[in-house]
Amino acid sequence: MNRQTLTKKPERDSNIELLRIVLMVMVILHHLIIKCDPSSWNKTLLFTLVNTFAIIAVNCFIFISGYYGIKFKLKSLISFIFQGMFYSVGAYIIYNILLSPENFSLVDLVKRFFPLTYPVWWFLNAFVGVYILSPFINKGIEALKAYQTGALILILLYLSCSYPITGNNFYGGGGYGLFTMLLIYIIARYCGKYIPYIKRAIPIHICIYLLTFTLVIGSILLGKEDFAWRLMSYNSPLVILGAVFFFYCFKKLKFKSRIINKIAPLTFGVYLIHETPDNRFILKNIIQQVNNAIDNPILMFIALIAVAVIVFLICAGIEKVRQQICDPIIDFMDKKTFGLQSKLKISLNKVTTR
Repeated sequence: MNRQTLTKKPERDSNIELLRIVLMVMVILHHLIIKCDPSSWNKTLLFTLVNTFAIIAVNCFIFISGYYGIKFKLKSLISFIFQGMFYSVGAYIIYNILLSPENFSLVDLVKRFFPLTYPVWWFLNAFVGVYILSPFINKGIEALKAYQTGALILILLYLSCSYPITGNNFYGGGGYGLFTMLLIYIIARYCGKYIPYIKRAIPIHICIYLLTFTLVIGSILLGKEDFAWRLMSYNSPLVILGAVFFFYCFKKLKFKSRIINKIAPLTFGVYLIHETPDNRFILKNIIQQVNNAIDNPILMFIALIAVAVIVFLICAGIEKVRQQICDPIIDFMDKKTFGLQSKLKISLNKVTTR
């Protein structure tokens, strides 16, 4: 068996690739909404309606990885870190050297070369953590029986998911971190092993969504806005359940599309680009101007979708160019370290099979 055979990739299912694209648009929508100040009750309803739908996107991304199981590759790990470094350093050069040289700081520039040590994106750190630990988690789940994995999930849910109710928990805060992402990954591994399909995923997801919206808007009406936000935290049971059933809604679809399969790999880059600190500031100014200019909630909804899609397309185009430039570099590094990777894989297999 030669190296080409070893590295040949199977064609991805377009239903799940479409889900990745939809999820990234939802992530952008969420980031736009939290930058808007509702000027009327109608806009409060609109933003809450959209946000309770969009908030499940991050969890669903992790769920996809867990359901199918991450296949650890050193090349992919290096690619994730290099991708983060590229946009971290690139954004700093553009905004703080080329456009505003008076803001330049050598210390800050050096920090941008280490996006995991000096985090620019919380999700990059959390996902890299899940990625590194995935071989051990996968082996562990395979070794455990169904009831044992179920018990583990219940314990982790208790440790993480008390936050929406009490405002405190053992780990994870509002879910912005490794612990909650590991929890979702383990849930997804369980589902991938024991629950291939859910027959009524769409109506169940709609019920969860409506329940979440009702509880959130009710909390706002009662003046409990802090509780409303906790209900939409990433470690909220409703948000986790919503992500699970949203995945199964797309799991039922069966089709192949080369266009969708080409766009989907750009989604992680879309996240990194639009969430750099400077781009956050630009997006905040844009969406606030749109929000101030539009009073009609229906038109505002259309504007939110339009801005999210435009942001996605622009960032996807940038990421495609980056891939054309950087992928050959990553491939060259991969070829030079193939022997080392093979030894690492053998060592890792020995560790995880003991």
